[in-house]
Amino acid sequence: MARTGGTVICRCLASMKSVVLLSEIHPLGTQTFNPVHQAHAWYGLLNKEDLDSARSGRLSFLETIELISRRCSEQNRILVLRDWSHLDYTGVPFTQPGYRSLLAEKLQASFALVRYSTVRHPLDQWLSVAQQPVFRERLGPARFLRGASRFAEAAVRTGFMRFEDFTRDNDTALRQLCAGLELEFDSGYREKWPAYTRVTGDVLPGRGSGAHITPLPRQAMDENDRRRFCSLPQYQAIINKLGYGE
Repeated sequence: MARTGGTVICRCLASMKSVVLLSEIHPLGTQTFNPVHQAHAWYGLLNKEDLDSARSGRLSFLETIELISRRCSEQNRILVLRDWSHLDYTGVPFTQPGYRSLLAEKLQASFALVRYSTVRHPLDQWLSVAQQPVFRERLGPARFLRGASRFAEAAVRTGFMRFEDFTRDNDTALRQLCAGLELEFDSGYREKWPAYTRVTGDVLPGRGSGAHITPLPRQAMDENDRRRFCSLPQYQAIINKLGYGE
């Protein structure tokens, strides 16, 4: 989901050998994050005929991903899709969430999908989301937690890696992620990821320390607001499902 470290995690994953990672891909989001553009501009996967077919509108979303997947296979590379799950579980301000992965539903007819999730403590995620101008006055705690709760349910089914574990021990967490995605872990990512920018999201240093991935302290929050947030029914369910303490 949004504000859970997906961009930095994907920068590390995409820096590993043989990985072709397309970022924030969704059947309803191709005008914003286009898989054809990413496959061509970032990886040079598509030839002129491929581009003509894709840009003509003759290919469905599924056919487009099938084409990109074939080109990856021809080069002995592995296609990894970072799902734009914000549309499915939060929606604001683009759509109403359906609380299921539409990307997985679209692709499962043609692919044996290997899926894995990344998550973050819901309070820290909320504090980060609430600071984003696009969400202000459009997304309240109850709606946020409704989506986060449904995502947590999905994460339990797919298997998941916690962002906090990733910040404490990058290698161990990424080995877990690679195992979940049936990818070979490549320690060479350590030297490559700080300069890797072929990804959507904020690639500039934030509250972390640039090229060093370290745990982030919890942002300040009014104590009364914290109590109200943590008293909402979905909050406890999320931290229980994902193995968090308070």
